[in-house]
Amino acid sequence: MHTHFEAHTGLAPRWITPGGGIDAGETPVVAAVRELAEETGLVVDVAALGDLVESVSGYWDWPDGQRFHSYVDHFFHLAVTDFELDTSGWTESEHHDVIDLRWWTTAELRAEAPVVGPPGLIDLLERLA
Repeated sequence: MHTHFEAHTGLAPRWITPGGGIDAGETPVVAAVRELAEETGLVVDVAALGDLVESVSGYWDWPDGQRFHSYVDHFFHLAVTDFELDTSGWTESEHHDVIDLRWWTTAELRAEAPVVGPPGLIDLLERLA
């Protein structure tokens, strides 16, 4: 998903995987199942995602140097063959923030070198392939 930050942050758009916040009472894997369904329409059970493969934490520095947004991304590995993307579960902000949708191969990511988030995502995808 190609998404942008709000204009006031001054940060460039970036490509991300489906995901989002962890709601109260959710574990990372339960949140991942929910977010996958909401953002792609793909419904799977917790067992399909298996174990956590990696957690990445960091923060985005705003250009004004005064603010930052911290994050922790939890990654699970799910191989799919083909399915029809369904965006009907998107929130209003997702409809606003998502610029484009695309499937990438790791070779395409390396060749085209788009901004991806979090840093190190391409390396993680290559290790899982």
